[in-house]
Amino acid sequence: MTQLNKTIEQIWQDDYVVPLYQRNYAWGEKQICQLIQDIYDSYKTDRTSRYYIGSLVVLLRNNDGKYEVVDGQQRLTTLSLLSKALDILSSPRLSYDSRPEVEEFFKGLFNSSGIEVYSEECHKKDLSKIYKFVDALDIIASENIHTNVSTIDDKVFSILKIKNIADFADYVKNQVILVRTELPEDTDVAAYFEIMNNRGEQLQEHEIVKAMMLGKEQMTTKNRSIFSAIWDACSQMEIPIQKALNDYRLNQFWPLFGKDYAELNIEYVEQYSDQDGTQSPATIDEVLEMRVEKPVEYKDDDPENRYNAIIDFPNFLMQVMKMFNDSCPLNGDNLQDSYQKIQAGIDPMEFVKKLLLIRVLFDRYIIKASSDDEEDDNLRWSLKKPYRSSNNSLKFRNTFGNSNEPEPFENESITDIQNRIIKQESMLQVSFKSKKWKNWLFDILCWLSEHTGVHDININATDFSQFIDEYILKYYNNLFDGEKAAPNCSFANLGVNTPHFLFNYIDYLYWVESVTGNRNGIRYISEVKDFNFRYYNSVEHHLPQSYQDTDDVNIDNLGNLCLISRRKNSSLKDKAPKEKASTTLDGLQPKRRIMYKMTRDYRGMWGGTQVNDHFKDVCALLNKGNNILTHM
Repeated sequence: MTQLNKTIEQIWQDDYVVPLYQRNYAWGEKQICQLIQDIYDSYKTDRTSRYYIGSLVVLLRNNDGKYEVVDGQQRLTTLSLLSKALDILSSPRLSYDSRPEVEEFFKGLFNSSGIEVYSEECHKKDLSKIYKFVDALDIIASENIHTNVSTIDDKVFSILKIKNIADFADYVKNQVILVRTELPEDTDVAAYFEIMNNRGEQLQEHEIVKAMMLGKEQMTTKNRSIFSAIWDACSQMEIPIQKALNDYRLNQFWPLFGKDYAELNIEYVEQYSDQDGTQSPATIDEVLEMRVEKPVEYKDDDPENRYNAIIDFPNFLMQVMKMFNDSCPLNGDNLQDSYQKIQAGIDPMEFVKKLLLIRVLFDRYIIKASSDDEEDDNLRWSLKKPYRSSNNSLKFRNTFGNSNEPEPFENESITDIQNRIIKQESMLQVSFKSKKWKNWLFDILCWLSEHTGVHDININATDFSQFIDEYILKYYNNLFDGEKAAPNCSFANLGVNTPHFLFNYIDYLYWVESVTGNRNGIRYISEVKDFNFRYYNSVEHHLPQSYQDTDDVNIDNLGNLCLISRRKNSSLKDKAPKEKASTTLDGLQPKRRIMYKMTRDYRGMWGGTQVNDHFKDVCALLNKGNNILTHM
């Protein structure tokens, strides 16, 4: 039998071709970063263990001896680029049928001295047909990976800056495994490809864990029904829980969410009958045979009631499991293993009640995004809570609104405290955007759980905001060992390795200082306007690195840096500060906006004097962080 498990080194002993019937390369930052982060996490945990990253389905072509890629081309293409970056691969082993611009891209890549140099060359050409490949190079070269996401021990760096990179490359080459399946020669590839694209999803780990809980001896038929209904509702992370548990919400004899849909009467869970929930099988085999169909997508006339959750269900489950046992890692990839280690101490009904409580608090007090596109300049954040309208329908209003009326006024205004909490949470979210390892979210959910009562799920907004500020301050102080932002501080000249958290923290301080009336005498504060935190992921040098006459400027100084989107960074790479600053200032993050305003004030000049002045201003801001983050 042909060996299916192939190391990356073994994979590249053969040549592959992506046929015309395959779509173009489409992976973006989310998929590429997740792949690299997962490989690094495995490398860091055990460098002798094998790490499986998925499957590759191929068909050997008789005419040229190459393997036609039937399924897995996105992953294989990314591995080709990563292998070049790590010097695992010295010549292209992957080609694309009848796509000369892509062939030219790979030829140039493997003839270049490095992916960073080649990326800069590509940006000077027409990228219309290969921009996804060039984006992938930029992501591999510059995107930060984390050692311990959102903890005080976290260190961030690009994969090319990893210590002992040769050791990491050796791990990728010999321990990362693809399962390569070769189709028989007489396979109807077109039909097989259509089947692959329309195949049902495989059983996920959270469904296996659900089946394991349902199979416990103490679970009665009634409890299994209730457990299943709540679990399935909670799994729909982008649908409000009151909508997903529609039958339970409408049961006004045992009003789970209260008469006005704004409470949580958790003890009523036990009162529901078998008919109130969906029966669910208890064994994994039955789950496979009788798998509950994916719920119909929630639709609502109000577009603001549609959102994108900042975490998926497997990682949300890990948040709740960690509340039962602190040894659980906040990584949904470890879901089944983690549950097996702690299952003896978990009562399924107690767990699902806790799951429901945390989900209700999550929906009410954790921000949601209006878009899942990380390059979306129109991204908006919201905090909403449910209420029962005059016609008894389920509606949503601002969580911390300023009206005590049963129904909000049309276009209800956003209060200062609502706006501040949105800023706090979105600042943390864009700094630590991965759905895994959300330690900041865990700490917030624990605080919310501790500060709500049996029925009353309302919290004091000021206390909540103060807790988040204290968390932010603690993280900042521990990130740099509590050092002051003096001219010789450790983060003064980190260039592209400056933690993204620091830029977002600076912007948050500027914004708080602006809305509280500049109590600390910070310069240029009048320039700060309201803005939205976005998934900006690239460190921009305002005075470009390509400029030669920079003897009086340390271009890697924090005073010369700001955070922008990767695509914007590519378009601004070699432009002069004066040209950059000529853009509109509306909507810009505070630090970047101030740098552009200073450039205008100096009539387009941006050199050593301006960089040093701005750096001193930022230091003054950081040193007064404790004073600034006192509450309105």
